Amino acid sequence: MTQEIGTAVPDLVVAATVGAAHRSVDLAALTQRLRPEPIDPDPAAALLDAAALSAVARRTVLPAVPQASGPPILPVSERLPVVPIVVRQVLSRVANQDAILVEALTLIRRAGLRLPPELLPGLLDDTRAAVVAATRPVSGQIGHLLMTKNPRWTAPAAPDPDDRTVWDEGTPTARLEWLRVLRRADPTSARNLLADNYSSESVNTRAEFIAVLADGLSGADQDFLLTAVGDRSRVVAAAAITQLTRLPDSPLRRDLRALAARHLTIGRRLLRTTVTVTDLGAGEFAPWPIPDGDPWTALLGRIDPAEWPQLFGGDMLSLLAGGSAELLPLYPGFQQAAITFRHAGLAQVLVAGTLARGDRRNPPAVDGSLWAVLNPAGAITMLDRLLGHQLVRPDLVATAALALARPWHAALARRFARWLPTGGAGGAPAPRQLWDLWATAALLPDCREMADLARSFVTDATGEHASALTTRASNAANLLTLRAVLYETLSVPGGHQ
Repeated sequence: MTQEIGTAVPDLVVAATVGAAHRSVDLAALTQRLRPEPIDPDPAAALLDAAALSAVARRTVLPAVPQASGPPILPVSERLPVVPIVVRQVLSRVANQDAILVEALTLIRRAGLRLPPELLPGLLDDTRAAVVAATRPVSGQIGHLLMTKNPRWTAPAAPDPDDRTVWDEGTPTARLEWLRVLRRADPTSARNLLADNYSSESVNTRAEFIAVLADGLSGADQDFLLTAVGDRSRVVAAAAITQLTRLPDSPLRRDLRALAARHLTIGRRLLRTTVTVTDLGAGEFAPWPIPDGDPWTALLGRIDPAEWPQLFGGDMLSLLAGGSAELLPLYPGFQQAAITFRHAGLAQVLVAGTLARGDRRNPPAVDGSLWAVLNPAGAITMLDRLLGHQLVRPDLVATAALALARPWHAALARRFARWLPTGGAGGAPAPRQLWDLWATAALLPDCREMADLARSFVTDATGEHASALTTRASNAANLLTLRAVLYETLSVPGGHQ
């Protein structure tokens, strides 16, 4: 095999140097190990593919294995077509854009294509774990060969849930990962194993193991969790209570609902809605552990907002939206409930309230954990209010924007784009990181539209901030265009043909 490679290389080198027009090479006559599959219709591109394969082949020639007869065994030929040249060009330009690079590799996988061999060593050696993980599935047969030659490029083997060796002898991290795998494969066995070994584990380990039960949590886990609530460690007890909070019919949830109903009621008096809130003592949580911090926060944060109307006798969200003074001190508990139960309606009411309380001297508060709960419609509405606030700062916008689920709906991306040219201090353009965030958060089908919008900012740039605006908008337009090219080439049916 070494002789075959050595014979082919000089011809390829000469042709690559002087050009295919001056020195032709019959690529179809090359050995299977050096012949691109399929051969690119562009002679120059096909020649470069073959040259790259020869370079990789020279570095990964397997030792000759004696055979009874016949030629040596060669690697399996490539089954997937290589990405088009335009995709390779885009990859070279987004190497420092983590989100776009991973997005591109994901699109390549979905399109049923593979990377050219010359790109593999650099991507498999990348320091970003997400990039390496996205590269492996699109590395082709040559990539698999490279990974056998260089074990550090190979994905770590998934723990075997049928092999208890890791559980009995492994490090705490390895044992935790093995338990997660077992929980996904067999929830009952994972819970029983945890119960059998529970008392011998350290405090932190017990708490981490209880958190694993969140995957596939069901009523069958309740008895074990109730036992864990009585743990001598408050950390472990808190971990168990967190899981019981996720079980709608757990004794914890029933007791806390009854406790809340005794201290908070919504009624009617003289045709107006009234709210009555009475003092809540920490000792009233018995038999459950006394919570740390404010009792109301601990109580409301463990009751699903969907249960509030029946529990309290009225529409709590409407009262919160109306700025009920009686409920304002309970805001941290409402906030925790919105986050714990992912209640988008409550999150929007609370975000709207904080924006409304911002005044000329105090900018509006932005809680990223609440913004992360908003649904798409609520995100657009709240972002519009935030960007329209006269005291909004770029750092507040960054907190909100980073929390919003991606990709962004076109309406949200357009609204954000209208703010960018004057969103910085003193009417200057917003910081570059926010332009980049916008360029990477837009939906792929909307990238062409957003790129045109960014270019319109460049065309219209005037005044003292024109240079900064031109630079930032142009960069965003380039990123959006590259994403559009990837989408149109790899996602549109027939686009990669």
